[in-house]
Amino acid sequence: MPFVQRVVEPKFLSRTSLRDEDGRPKVTDEELQAVTNCTLSNALRQLASLVLLAEDIFSDLTCQLQEITERSKVARAKIEKINESVEKYDPKKVPVRK
Repeated sequence: MPFVQRVVEPKFLSRTSLRDEDGRPKVTDEELQAVTNCTLSNALRQLASLVLLAEDIFSDLTCQLQEITERSKVARAKIEKINESVEKYDPKKVPVRK
């Protein structure tokens, strides 16, 4: 089962309480407009959270790609060194055992 690494918040856009802790209504009139405004503001919060997570993902990818670049440079240097050794090798100078 995969581990959750990132969570977009808020999960529920329209879940809001129109009453306070005492049970009195927070909004007396135009409750539909209040719910709509709350939903819109939560959607904007969710988009902002998504942008932050995308930035985090891309920064992680950048770090991983930089590490791959460094490893590739090291591998290329080793290959070039071996290639130079092979080019210097003269098979006629090597004694053959009988």
